[in-house]
Amino acid sequence: MYRSNVHGRFLYANPALARMLGYDSVEELLAVDLITDVYVDPEARARLIREYRDKGVVDGIRVQWRTRDGRPRTVQIYGHMLEDETGGATFGGSVVDITEAEAASRKLQEQREELERTARTLELVVRQMPAVYWLVDHELRIRANGGAIEEMLGFPPDRWIGHTLEEPIAEDGNHASEAIPAHRRALAGELVTYSSVFRGRRLTVTVAPYRRDGKIAGAIGTAIDITASHALETRMVDAQRAESLGVLAGGLAHDFNNLLVAIIGNADLGLRDAPPGAPGRPQLENIRHAGLRAAELTDQLLAYAGRGRIGVTRVEPAPVVEELLRISAPTMPPNIAVHVDLPDGLALRGDEAQVRQVLLNLIANARDALGGGGGTIAISGSGTHQRGFPDPDDVVTATPGSYVLLEVADDGPGIDREARRHIFEPFFTTKATGHGLGLAAVLGIVRAHRGGLRLISTPGDGARFQVLWPATTTPVTQAAVAPTHQTVLVIDDEDLVRDVVARMVEDLGYIALTAPDGPAGIELLDRQEIDAVLVDLTMPRMSGADVITAMRARKPELRFVLCTGYDRERRGPVKADAYLPKPFRLEALQSTLAKLLG
Repeated sequence: MYRSNVHGRFLYANPALARMLGYDSVEELLAVDLITDVYVDPEARARLIREYRDKGVVDGIRVQWRTRDGRPRTVQIYGHMLEDETGGATFGGSVVDITEAEAASRKLQEQREELERTARTLELVVRQMPAVYWLVDHELRIRANGGAIEEMLGFPPDRWIGHTLEEPIAEDGNHASEAIPAHRRALAGELVTYSSVFRGRRLTVTVAPYRRDGKIAGAIGTAIDITASHALETRMVDAQRAESLGVLAGGLAHDFNNLLVAIIGNADLGLRDAPPGAPGRPQLENIRHAGLRAAELTDQLLAYAGRGRIGVTRVEPAPVVEELLRISAPTMPPNIAVHVDLPDGLALRGDEAQVRQVLLNLIANARDALGGGGGTIAISGSGTHQRGFPDPDDVVTATPGSYVLLEVADDGPGIDREARRHIFEPFFTTKATGHGLGLAAVLGIVRAHRGGLRLISTPGDGARFQVLWPATTTPVTQAAVAPTHQTVLVIDDEDLVRDVVARMVEDLGYIALTAPDGPAGIELLDRQEIDAVLVDLTMPRMSGADVITAMRARKPELRFVLCTGYDRERRGPVKADAYLPKPFRLEALQSTLAKLLG
């Protein structure tokens, strides 16, 4: 406490004030000048005096004083104006040192502002993420929430504030939700994590106890939207399943094709020795016909596996479609109209037989989708350029480049999401009858051609299958066929296949040599004059690709025919002079050898 006059002299001071300002005694303090020795800013006292005179009272004004050693102190002054015996103005009051309290308050304010900035930042971060959070009390009433609520769930952030948790769950119709039991467990002190589907979004939810002063005051929950990642995971699982099925299908087709080579080859040899009307010829013809039907099945398996070999030529889809519609006309119901829009000169690069198979399967699929109710099938084509960006409707995304887009569309019932997941799997079908290999083969052929496949369909709105084929402007060229009589080496690890192919070669007038594997064939090449080699691609000791490489190094002019139905080691393209897919007929072998050795 103190009293002073208008000239800045202390008239009275108590010992507490002397200690506050660092003086040894009250007498020492009374000797100082209040204006110059105590006030940090002398003008501040002048302003203070003016305010005192107007109001007569000072109620907690803050000013800066300094101690004897010059340290600044923030003080708060309370007092009123007085008159002395002579009528002069004096001031009497008390002063409180609030330096430490003000510093603590300032620090607390800075911390509060930092927390507010952090909270705003966290809220912005959370809103940028596919996540929401909420806080409920013991009655499961929602007290607070935040995050990307509107973006994820489609309602305003304050929609359910003050409501119980049961209400949004009931509105969503999810009566089997784990939310209520999970929150009750969290209120009991347990951390709970579960998966849920809310408003069509797949969520990963975590609920934990919310503690205040060491006691559980509620439960705090967070939910992360994993809809996109779950869909991607599902597609990856489907792709892995398809890959596994492809490997299985390719392996079965490879082994089966070796048997078919022997069956069809022996049937062809038998038919050459049995003139029309000879006993047993009808049975041989039936055997060959059944073998060829079986070969078609293995072709579809290999097409699904994406391992079938393709002969790349210029293919114009317009005449192919015209031929297919003419062939399929007897099976096309009269209440189904077919519209074709394929420009003349539109050409793609691919295997004509496989292009025909894809179009036939898609037309048959559209016909079956329309069923007895009738409708329209639209077949169209156009040139397009792809940038390589995936589309939500993609089954196979095409790499960047120029393509021919062929579309087969129907206005039937469409395809639901569950059927779409399985429709390209082998042996899956939604029909009462059918083997289900058609669309699986389409998928494999598109992959083998490095093309693209897109399915656009919703239930009740028909289906559009779009196939992207590599474009071309190269005309078709065919080599002349001229048979000659020369030496052909047959290399195959299967005894049955090697024997029948050698007999077929001899029956065509060539000299046939055989070897059970690559090293044996190379040894024969070093000892014999050989003009052409028929070699299997998949062999245990040395693959057909390695055999071709080794033999070319010894004899560059040697001609090679690669015989296989499946690239088990997935080596990719092999530089052979011709390709003869297993199983093959005698006529195909004759034509291939004539082209190479003619």
